[in-house]
Amino acid sequence: MTQARSPIRSFEEFREYSLWYLHDVGLNVPDLLENEYKIVLGPVRGETIPFGDYAGTPKWKAPSEFPKGEWNGRDIHQILSNLANIQGDTEFGSNEQQVGLWDSAPSDYDRKILMSVIKEEFRHGWQMGWFATETLKTDHAFLTAKTLLERRSGRGANARLLGAFNNPITDWIGMYCFLEFMDRDGGSQLSLLQDSSVMALSRSMTFMLREEAKHLRSGQQGFERMLAAGKLPVDLLQKYVNLFAPLGYDLHGGERSTNALIYYKLGLKGFYPAQRGQDYTGERARDYIDPHLYEDLLHREANSAAYSYQFLDLRLGGALRDINKELLNAVTVTFYKRTLEKHFADFNRIIETAYPAGTPKMVLPSIRWHRAEPSTYAHERYDIHGAPIATEREYEAYRLANLPGPADAERLQEVFATKDWIAPPEADVYKELTHTKPGDDVFFRTVFGTKRRSRYTKRLPDAAGGAAPDPAASAAEAAPAKAAPAENLWSFMDREAGA
Repeated sequence: MTQARSPIRSFEEFREYSLWYLHDVGLNVPDLLENEYKIVLGPVRGETIPFGDYAGTPKWKAPSEFPKGEWNGRDIHQILSNLANIQGDTEFGSNEQQVGLWDSAPSDYDRKILMSVIKEEFRHGWQMGWFATETLKTDHAFLTAKTLLERRSGRGANARLLGAFNNPITDWIGMYCFLEFMDRDGGSQLSLLQDSSVMALSRSMTFMLREEAKHLRSGQQGFERMLAAGKLPVDLLQKYVNLFAPLGYDLHGGERSTNALIYYKLGLKGFYPAQRGQDYTGERARDYIDPHLYEDLLHREANSAAYSYQFLDLRLGGALRDINKELLNAVTVTFYKRTLEKHFADFNRIIETAYPAGTPKMVLPSIRWHRAEPSTYAHERYDIHGAPIATEREYEAYRLANLPGPADAERLQEVFATKDWIAPPEADVYKELTHTKPGDDVFFRTVFGTKRRSRYTKRLPDAAGGAAPDPAASAAEAAPAKAAPAENLWSFMDREAGA
């Protein structure tokens, strides 16, 4: 192994290391190297913290203003560094999953979507690297920035931190499933951080959300186009949905997340509907929680001795009176799923017109299906409708029959051989570039370049020669739970995408 690069101590060093990253993962193409990358800080909606223990106080503009103390054994610098670690890791990880799709793009439009998404996800990773190196500036944060560029999707001990970003994407059905499920969760993360108590983090989200809105619309539109063509067997698309939907649920973390509660108490990340100031505490719990999850939380609350931990008093039979570990993620994953349910209703209307009568409709899988740690559903046996499966043998047979397999790949090759397996778009999501606005502050404008005119291209031998990943140094903290956005924010993002 080549000797590991010396530690990163500034964004300038992170920026130089980024060029090695682009070459190492195969993204050293003119379309990307000649693109301008930048750090953008947009205006915020308010100067005070809107939720949590510090609600009503001014947002923190410098680390010196951060509160003192520890939360679950970590100070706020470590908590923020870990947050940047997780968010940035997803941005770079998605690029690595999609890098092999260029040659198989079904049209120039799809290639345009791919290139735009990769450019913007790379820039989002940059923004998190900037936050770690130029705002936090701790040893832990500097290591975070370095390892963002050193981990690799699906690379064993040096893999990306969340399972969804180590899942191989080998074709364009997977690409649009990724945008619909993973990027929709990503959009929720950015939206919840937009009201963050840390001003630099809050301001970072404004421009990121403008870019992310188009990714979300691209995913939804991809499903609409695949179904409108009427060539892709719906049962095959259903198998992809069965794979990606639980990965999206898993991105929200466990149903009992300490991290989500800490983020809320510190004002770092909100959840629906608290970050919009809505008073929901008098409403019934069942109105805010997915029916299957609500039923299972009731069961666990009533039978806590049978489970490995004691539940708090959730008062699930009455109002949502408390903000606690169980309710934070129950509410957030529910509204993520409800947004997808609306999309699937639209997708099924397309099936009615584009496919022969009697074609089965698509199903958005239950929140119980095929879950992984730290979900309470991990290792439990349910079908995609949420019905229990009696034995492990029956479950394994069901799982194999309902996820993409080798035989499906052969069937898909016949579909992909036809030029019109996906319909042309009715609207160009990327007709207009995402521009900065007068209220934005822009820093570190960079074009890496391909003709050696760039100082970064000239320094490539140094970067490539001294930047081999060090798996030991890449060990990262456990991922915090993710949260979903307010329903009205999804509408905002969809409007942005359609503008």
